[in-house]
Amino acid sequence: MSESRPTIVAIDSMTLVWGIRSEGSAVQQQRAQCLFAELDRSQSQIILPAVALSEYLTPVAESQRSEVVAAISSRFQIRPFDTKCAAVAARLFCDGKSGRPAGQPNSRKTLRADCLIIATAYCHGARIFYSADKKCRNLAETIETWKVCDLPEGPGYLFDL
Repeated sequence: MSESRPTIVAIDSMTLVWGIRSEGSAVQQQRAQCLFAELDRSQSQIILPAVALSEYLTPVAESQRSEVVAAISSRFQIRPFDTKCAAVAARLFCDGKSGRPAGQPNSRKTLRADCLIIATAYCHGARIFYSADKKCRNLAETIETWKVCDLPEGPGYLFDL
């Protein structure tokens, strides 16, 4: 009997913030926590791009960062941004510029961060990418070999896909 491999999924930084730090609206928190519960139940392997971890750590006091990284690392597979990811991120950035409005505050920074996160998740084997951000999902969908999903609306949603 062959042993089945866990599904490899990836999340973005806001999903981590809403689900773990419990910031954001009650609906955002519930959706992220439902996702984590379903992924735990299905024994999925969750990739967290190091870029997303960096965004998560920004408000954490420097004296607590090591402890927070250890806690996050015990639950998620932290994956680095490397040269393979750089090539994918560059393509995503070129493709994504046309889909984002120019001249809006932080638009370029957000696009860049999304590209780094998506590229890292993809290059490290994620087969499903979760984000509540429609612009991020649209960009991730330009990679045709994986599934891109919004966060679940409530329990049981993942199994309805």
